[in-house]
Amino acid sequence: MKIYDIKSICDCKIAKMCKNKEIKSLSYSSKDVEDGSLFFAIKGEKHDGNIYAEDAIKKGALCVVSENPSIDKYIKVQDIRKYMGIISDKFFNEPSKKLKCVGITGTNGKTTTTYILNAIFPKSDIIGTTGYTVEGKNYKLSNTTPESVDLQKIFSKMVGARDKFCFMEVSAHAITLKRTSGTKFKLKIFTNISQDHLDYYSTMENYAKSKLDFFDESDDRIINIDDAWGRKLIRQGKNITYGFSSDADIYPENYAMSMDGLLIKLNVLGEQYHLKSHLVGKYNIYNIMAAVGAAIYFNRQRYEIEYAIENFKNPPGRLEIFKKNGVIAVVDYAHTDDAMQNVLSALKEIVKKRLIVVFGAGGDRDQTKRPKMGQVAEGLCDIVHITSDNPRSEKPQDIIDDILSGVNRKSNIFVEIDRKKAIINALALAESGDIVAILGKGHEDYQILNDNVIHFDDREVVKEYWNLR
Repeated sequence: MKIYDIKSICDCKIAKMCKNKEIKSLSYSSKDVEDGSLFFAIKGEKHDGNIYAEDAIKKGALCVVSENPSIDKYIKVQDIRKYMGIISDKFFNEPSKKLKCVGITGTNGKTTTTYILNAIFPKSDIIGTTGYTVEGKNYKLSNTTPESVDLQKIFSKMVGARDKFCFMEVSAHAITLKRTSGTKFKLKIFTNISQDHLDYYSTMENYAKSKLDFFDESDDRIINIDDAWGRKLIRQGKNITYGFSSDADIYPENYAMSMDGLLIKLNVLGEQYHLKSHLVGKYNIYNIMAAVGAAIYFNRQRYEIEYAIENFKNPPGRLEIFKKNGVIAVVDYAHTDDAMQNVLSALKEIVKKRLIVVFGAGGDRDQTKRPKMGQVAEGLCDIVHITSDNPRSEKPQDIIDDILSGVNRKSNIFVEIDRKKAIINALALAESGDIVAILGKGHEDYQILNDNVIHFDDREVVKEYWNLR
């Protein structure tokens, strides 16, 4: 791809000295620039990429794409994030067009839904919170939805691996920052909206709008109509709806829950599906219905769907279960009050004796959800252990105090800043028949303390303390 080719796909102005040069790679970080790179000077949370424009040229960049170029070698565009995606798509030969890409957005359920779909569809891979997969191998990501350059490169890898489907999580930040620009989606799924990321969006209306902005008039959609925001997405055209009401295209006629999983009689466009699942909790019925909706959209057969769901275990860090001497420990990623409500309510219905919880809240994130998390824990659990999550630049005790402001009772509330000690304290206190829910970090194998990232995995703490392999 030559630089002058960009003129045919973007509204831009190109410096004459750059036009005939061949682009060998794309970069939005000056650290990754090499000879023949096209450098995108995007604005990040902390730095403006234009500051690094000269450095990028010195390292071998052909020119700099910028909204306000400050050097002679440039491509000037009006919306750099939009065009970074479009250029990346063309550079990698439109890989998403060669896949059936399904984008899933919503506050909760995105990860589990991608994993269920991955189990239902052969020759498929996923992109999301736990990383991305290609040919059965998992690779880490720094964002749930990667920057557009990285995203198109991943799609290209999937095409090279002869994948037919990609199931990907699309975060609110990714929509706002146009990381999916250039991506061709075959289908879009809406799960739900509840409070999250208000440190970034300020109001629920702004946050919800970011999610709804993902949907275009021409999209085919799978929609949770039990969610008020989801109902706003219903329009003429191809909709498949799901929920617990018979008004939905997909709904459960009845279901049973236990610690061993779910039994569901699901009405799917008038046809009965009998589903067995290892997943736990009513909220996972929503995730299953979303996946079934996508599966029938792509004409998977009932027996294929039923078999895949029965044999699917769970995503990493989503209700991962460990057992020792009659005690059950559950590790889950739930890190908002709504997600905690879902997980703890599910466990409350099936616990034999006491429900014990260990949780914290992330630093430098929405502070208004902290007391709500405390309130949820107090309302549903017999014993509450409040600890650190990823404090980042905040003092752990300040975060804990915010959580405690939502708690009224004085008994059976324990505070321990050290997360490992808090988990061990909870496990040591547990007796046969109890469930210990360890929430907030799930699959994460690190903890962020100020600018330090240390290795830490809730699951490892449980296995080490209980001497499990």
